[in-house]
Amino acid sequence: MEIKDPDKGINGYVYSHETRCQGQIVLVLPYRTVGKDTEYLVKSEVTPCWSMEPVKSGVTGGYEGGAISEDAIREMLEETGYTITRADLEYLGTCYASKSADTVYTLYGVDLTGFEQGEALGDGSRVEAEAEAIWLPFEDVVYLQDAQLCTALLRLTA
Repeated sequence: MEIKDPDKGINGYVYSHETRCQGQIVLVLPYRTVGKDTEYLVKSEVTPCWSMEPVKSGVTGGYEGGAISEDAIREMLEETGYTITRADLEYLGTCYASKSADTVYTLYGVDLTGFEQGEALGDGSRVEAEAEAIWLPFEDVVYLQDAQLCTALLRLTA
């Protein structure tokens, strides 16, 4: 998309707008306590815009209508195999993807300590079928290249 507003000195600002999800994405940062340590659940999957090799990133999904929290619940089951409820979600606010995109990310945390993992249902795509959910310590998650995941981690641990 392009914005022009000569009175404000804006003469062709170009940015990205995701139409598939009405410009809204949900990110869920699952975590659990193991002894004295906290681990975080991330995805290892091919993300074509980043790499054709598996990349570690957050559990995300696009807005499909209704409450965005319902998208978070669905993505957790599809991508990780964990069944959660709205009451399990910890709202962490929203953030933008970057200054060059108007996509709004709604961030949630969810404590999975004591939860049993079921089978990840997937969304029917080959990329998701070949993906895996893996537990990592804070020290590894904080250096992942997924900016929204790191924002959720910062807010969750602040």
